[in-house]
Amino acid sequence: MDRRSFLATGAMSSAAVISAAATAAATDAAAPRTRARSRAWQIGNPPSIGNLQLITRETPRPIRGEVLVRVVASSINARDRGIVGGFFPIGALKAAIPLSEGAGEIVELGADVSGVKLGDRVTSCHFPAWVDGRWDPAVYERDIGNTLDGWLTEYAVLPASGLVVLPEVISYESAATLASSGVTAWHALFEIARLRPGQTVLTLGTGGVSTIGLQLAKAAGARVVVTSSRDEKLARMRELGADLTVNYRKDAAWGTRVADMTGGGVDVVLENVGRPTLDESMNACAPGACIIMIGTGPMPKELPKMPGLYQKNLLLKAISNGSRRMFADLLAAMAAARLEPVIDKTFTFSEAIAAFREMEAGDHIGKILIKHA
Repeated sequence: MDRRSFLATGAMSSAAVISAAATAAATDAAAPRTRARSRAWQIGNPPSIGNLQLITRETPRPIRGEVLVRVVASSINARDRGIVGGFFPIGALKAAIPLSEGAGEIVELGADVSGVKLGDRVTSCHFPAWVDGRWDPAVYERDIGNTLDGWLTEYAVLPASGLVVLPEVISYESAATLASSGVTAWHALFEIARLRPGQTVLTLGTGGVSTIGLQLAKAAGARVVVTSSRDEKLARMRELGADLTVNYRKDAAWGTRVADMTGGGVDVVLENVGRPTLDESMNACAPGACIIMIGTGPMPKELPKMPGLYQKNLLLKAISNGSRRMFADLLAAMAAARLEPVIDKTFTFSEAIAAFREMEAGDHIGKILIKHA
């Protein structure tokens, strides 16, 4: 599939994006007086992985503009670990229930919800107020799993404004891994970098953004370079389609190494670490390359020197995830290309703490999934 066809299938998904409308599908008055009870994982006090608490509560009820979703699967991102640990910088401790990625079936509608119906298979972007258009920092105020309760529950109440209906060929498990890493990679590659066939993409590491970024870039006809500290992980990334790999533990000047291997440098960098690796990412770039800042790693001991920023006329652009429209485009493109995200390990709902420990260890490739049923 060429890039034009690949992107066009994404754009066609606008019909699947939920529109805010005015007809009430249900009201609180119609809801039963006695609610069944269900389980949820709650952030502890003080927050830490070990202090996550499995609670039983009355199943929540959706109010105006909300839906109740029976959660089938959810997954963990690095930011979720930060939120559960109490060190994520924005909005930490405002949500009681973590996780920004998940998928499930609508089982109850609040008032003034349209465009979805009972039984729809759905997921949600984690900024439900960012439907489309230009980024606005105000969307941070409503952030699923951070400032709004997230997916690590048997039944989740979610804003209808963020919902995306799943294409038939996309499973709950696949959809549950995409709201954060998948949408971020899509935004970087196709909304910002405008990736074209024959270009070269560099992605750092083997986590969620890197693996789905590799898959999306290859589907669009690009060449992909991946870095990691472990040769066995690099071998796995080559199996997934990586054209070139570099072990940054063995080669501290890995940016120059990438430039040499690619015959002049890469066109796009998914900078998944942040400022600590920015200089080597710039060394890896060809003239006119685009570096998308995704990672928020700690400040290095020395400020980045930013080699080649002017000489190469590099574009440096930070992004925060993506809009609901981008998520719908991603799902449609993945459905058309029959792409399935890489799921490294799967845990049961009761094993949520072990799943977070696995994320903390950093030994996974792709995503860590939690199956709720």
